[in-house]
Amino acid sequence: MKPFLRTTFVTAFLAGIVVLGVWGIIFRENEIQIARLEAANAELQQMVEKRETMIQRLSRSRRVAHVHIPEQRLDADGNIEETDLILIELDEQGRELARQDFTIPGDVLFIDGWTVKYFPDQVAQGHPLHGRTLLLLRRLYSDQMAPRDGFAIDTPGAVPPGYAVGEIGIFEQKIWEQFWRLATDAEFAESMFVRVAQGEAVYKPVRKGQVYELIVDAVGGMSLTPLPEEGMALSKADE
Repeated sequence: MKPFLRTTFVTAFLAGIVVLGVWGIIFRENEIQIARLEAANAELQQMVEKRETMIQRLSRSRRVAHVHIPEQRLDADGNIEETDLILIELDEQGRELARQDFTIPGDVLFIDGWTVKYFPDQVAQGHPLHGRTLLLLRRLYSDQMAPRDGFAIDTPGAVPPGYAVGEIGIFEQKIWEQFWRLATDAEFAESMFVRVAQGEAVYKPVRKGQVYELIVDAVGGMSLTPLPEEGMALSKADE
């Protein structure tokens, strides 16, 4: 009887060791699998966050200027004969950089400029120099003026206000100095990572008391939009 009990005890003991060993192996495998899943989840989360950041960079826009319309004068027939306007150029934080007053015939305002657009992947990656569309405001005129007779805004070959110093300013100055070569020489443009360089214009009828916002998209061009009442109230601080 005793040998049988000893055998049974030893067998149970060995079986327990085996069970514990197998359980340990399974537990460690589970831990490894959990760690792998957590690492994969963290990597996926990073990819999602990176993708969202890239989408934000591609879809963002920045304010370039505010256009205030303080006064318009009518002719004998009641049509708008002249429009006074104030162009206020803005920095990245919306602070005033430069201010100019103009008077144009009629009420259809044109603003044209040079734009340099980079490839979307560079914009998405947030490249320090190629990460957004560059804009140099050129002229302001109306539908009753020839563009060549328009009023100059920024100086071709110069850097727009706010970029006069530092690496970005030097880089932009080179861009504007070589703008027409970039616009007409595909190989040169590609060597400078430029997708397209061209002149663009936005225009629309404007009305007294209104404030318009000139915007440039990160991968696109310019747009001129009227501010809502609350935006107009905030913009009045510029005056």
